[in-house]
Amino acid sequence: MSSGQQDKENGPSGFADSLRDIQGEYMMLGELYEKQKSYGQKLSELMKAMQFEVDTVIPIRPEALGRPCKSAYLVSEGVVVVYDTNGGMTSKPLYMLPSDAIIAIIQECTPELQRLLSEKRKNESNKVKSMERVLRELKKAQTTFKQTKRDDTMEEEEEEEPTPVMEQRSQRESPEMVTPPPPPSKTQRDSFNFRGIFGEKKDGTTSQS
Repeated sequence: MSSGQQDKENGPSGFADSLRDIQGEYMMLGELYEKQKSYGQKLSELMKAMQFEVDTVIPIRPEALGRPCKSAYLVSEGVVVVYDTNGGMTSKPLYMLPSDAIIAIIQECTPELQRLLSEKRKNESNKVKSMERVLRELKKAQTTFKQTKRDDTMEEEEEEEPTPVMEQRSQRESPEMVTPPPPPSKTQRDSFNFRGIFGEKKDGTTSQS
C-alpha cells in the first residue's frame, strides 16, 4: 500500500490526533506561564524583603537587562528603574519583567545584597555584644549593692543587740526597783494576837466592875 493511500485512510484520525497534541501542548504552555508568573512574584518578594533590610538602592549593569540603556537600579519595593540613552526614565516592578530579565537582575544584585546584609549583621552583632556587656556590668553592680546593703543591715542588728541587756542590768541595780519584802505568813500573824481578856490580872482573877 502506497503512502498516499495510507494518508487517505488515516487522514481524519491523524488530523484529530494532531489537534489533541496541539491542545495538550497549549495547556502545558499555559501552566508554564502561570508557574513563571508565580515564581517571578515569589522571587520579587524575596528580593524586596532583603533590600528592605539594607535600605539601599542597588545599581544594575545595562548588560544584565539585555537592552541598551544609560543606567538602571533596583530601588525599594522591588522596582526596577531604567534611564535610557535619551535621558528618559521608566520604572516597572521586578515581577512584571520577562522571566529571563528577572533571573538576570537577581543574579546581578545578589552579590551586592549579600555584602550589605553581611555588613549589617556585623553591625547588629556588635550592638548586641555591647548591650550584653553593659547588662553584665549592671548585674554585677546590683549584686554588689545588695551585698553591701545586707552587710550594713547585719552591722546595725549587731549594734542594737546589747541594748536590752544593759537596760535590764541598770534596772536591777537601780534602788527604785528594790523588791519589797513579802507579807508575813498566817503563822506569824497568829503569834502576835492577844488571847487573854482585857482587865484580866496576871494572877488570873477578874477585876470588879
